[in-house]
Amino acid sequence: MAKMINCKHCGQEIAASAKVCPHCGGKNKKPFYKKWWFWVLVVLVLLIGAGSNGSKNTDTKKVGELETADKKEESKSAGTETASTEAKETEAKEAKTEYHVGDILEDGNMRIVYVSSGDYHEDNEYMQPQDGKKYIYAKFEFENISDSKDASVSFYSFECYADGYACDMHYGNDESLSATLSAGRTTSGILVFEVPIDAKEIEIEYTTNMFTSDKIKFIYDGEKDSGYTPKTNTAASADAYSVGSIVESSKMNVTYISCEKDTSYSQFSEPKSGYHYITCTFEFENVGDSDQGVTYYDFDCYADGVNCEQAYWRDDGISATLSAGRKTKGTVTYMVPDNATTVEVEYVANFWTSNRVVFTVEE
Repeated sequence: MAKMINCKHCGQEIAASAKVCPHCGGKNKKPFYKKWWFWVLVVLVLLIGAGSNGSKNTDTKKVGELETADKKEESKSAGTETASTEAKETEAKEAKTEYHVGDILEDGNMRIVYVSSGDYHEDNEYMQPQDGKKYIYAKFEFENISDSKDASVSFYSFECYADGYACDMHYGNDESLSATLSAGRTTSGILVFEVPIDAKEIEIEYTTNMFTSDKIKFIYDGEKDSGYTPKTNTAASADAYSVGSIVESSKMNVTYISCEKDTSYSQFSEPKSGYHYITCTFEFENVGDSDQGVTYYDFDCYADGVNCEQAYWRDDGISATLSAGRKTKGTVTYMVPDNATTVEVEYVANFWTSNRVVFTVEE
């Protein structure tokens, strides 16, 4: 008997091998994180991240604290003046083992802001929590504060415990935190976990180094918002290439063919409210003497310095291993904010050195 699964779009039961749901027409491709090569890539990223993230310093430290609504009220009652949403930098770098909403900390090359927490409500009726349980979320911002090295964060590095018991992560949210960030770039997103309704203490642990098991502990603070405004940077990269440019190297030549707003998506892959898709087309030519590979995982997109979510619903995503003299052409697609000022796509030309080529998005 064929293995059956539920369609991720409509929830109807379909064959596990089906790429398109016969009920709603939605695509049900095997998630990239269930393919063997993804985990090889994850291990490589973590190996690099373990070195680069810890190169600045080895101690996690609190460097500031956002002023939450509760603290504003306390200060007001005491008759003291406060800054509304500005971070209050501590004079002494404060070592801590637990962090709460509003805390700002640095770990190696990463600056982390614990933005908010609260109950999470899932709109999909087929993805509701079990009886006696609920979904909770924690929102974070990560910024690569190194001078030149890439730094990575993944939701796989987080675990949640309710009264000491491990909790399942919920993957239904559309605000993914995972990203590989070039220097100065940021990413923000939420982590969602399924916890018992009557849990007394909920903790979220972030493993900063898989080889040393170093962890940072974040305390779930219930419904709490720091009021933090995500960091943006509208400055364009001085060395960015425009459509029509050809970037040459000793191994691969890259031609930036086109970039445009993409409306070819279906009703099952519509962008979030306030966002739209952009698709960039590239051609790669192997001008070296040995095989060279390229994949859409070699690309990242940033809108005003903030990481953008990549989309995989197009059928011409760029991915190939090229023998000498061969070429490939394909696309990368991202969901970007409608109000973004500067959008750039970066191609990792050398994974080991964090060498990147920047392309300007011109819709």
